Amino acid sequence: MEETFLTFHRVLSFAGIPIFAENWSSKPWLLLQIFNFIIGVLCFIFTTGFVATHFDDFLLCIQGACIWTTGVIMTISLAVCLVFRNQFRRFLEEMAFKDAMLDMPLINHILLVQHGGERIAELRDLVNGTQEKVFKYTRVLLKTYVASVFLCATLYLCSPIYGMIVREDKSLRLLAFDMWFPWSLENYTVYIISFIFHAYAGYLCCIAYPGLQSTIILLLGQVIRQIKILTFILLHMNELVLEMTGIQDHRWRVYCTVVLSQCVDHYVKIKSFSNRLNVICRPFYLALILVAIMLVCMCSVKIAISNKLSLDTMKYYVHEFCFILVVLMFCLMGQQVENECEALEKAVTEKWYIFNRIHKTNVRIFNMALSQRMPIYIFGTITLSLPTFTWFIKTGMSFFTLVMNVLEEVKE
Repeated sequence: MEETFLTFHRVLSFAGIPIFAENWSSKPWLLLQIFNFIIGVLCFIFTTGFVATHFDDFLLCIQGACIWTTGVIMTISLAVCLVFRNQFRRFLEEMAFKDAMLDMPLINHILLVQHGGERIAELRDLVNGTQEKVFKYTRVLLKTYVASVFLCATLYLCSPIYGMIVREDKSLRLLAFDMWFPWSLENYTVYIISFIFHAYAGYLCCIAYPGLQSTIILLLGQVIRQIKILTFILLHMNELVLEMTGIQDHRWRVYCTVVLSQCVDHYVKIKSFSNRLNVICRPFYLALILVAIMLVCMCSVKIAISNKLSLDTMKYYVHEFCFILVVLMFCLMGQQVENECEALEKAVTEKWYIFNRIHKTNVRIFNMALSQRMPIYIFGTITLSLPTFTWFIKTGMSFFTLVMNVLEEVKE
């Protein structure tokens, strides 16, 4: 757990995002975060300027749009981290820095008491094992994601350097990303400063993207984990109560009702947390998917009209792959939340007939609440799910076909 927090802190601290730091509310952190947000805004302005000034050159406009879309998401990511820094810190304190399952008396009891039957041992292993897996997998995901984006940014930075070395033209001024600047690059010092700005902005993307998105995935992973644990408890409620109490008469039904009420209380907490997280992240999800559609289209067009194995084209392969992977990750997480909620809804009515009238009434009420699920909405009734990912791919390819047809008509 500590290793995961340290990894997240090392990555996010570069962008001045201190939500994993102990002194996260200090002024130096805030100033660094504001500075990086300003860099993001400047990138958005300069990339927008490039697209606008080359609107009459379709090929250059497509090339610039790949960078513009990336700048949009980076700016939004930095803005979300800055505006909602207090909320994200509270989310981490609520779901990451401590195990929220310990708020449930049943879980506290089975972790404190070492003895117990088979079902208690399974529940104890599930609580501890899933906690370790969530932190381990998100740590691996963060490192892999950072490495992928780092590779993409490095390819963009190396491409102009390689181009200038090959052409041996000392007056040539190539930059890593397609941006419009309100100053001339003829002066070598101005060019170097502009290139450093590109390098800083490029590697800032390597932090802003994976840092925020992996943090959201960590929080969603905790939601999925806790729903899974509730499902196990409801499926084996009578066995767990019998193993804990050793009571064989009708009184065990009373304890089952107590356990059910604890599950209801904890489910309400999980759903409240999920709703609060979704309110903050919904605009980010929407912007990510819409921008990713455009980027997948533009990168595919650029690859289609270029030399497939050149160094300059390789960066578009990696760029497109990273964005598809990001959308897939979030759609998979949303689908998993939906699947776990469905499993929980089925589990609550498991063996309902063996309980007393009071318990059956509580089951009906809980089942009605579970029927609402906790979908992760991105716009209107559209949710993060695998069907949404399928729609994303189809829409991106439809735009790609349209743009390629336009290019063929222009050539004719």
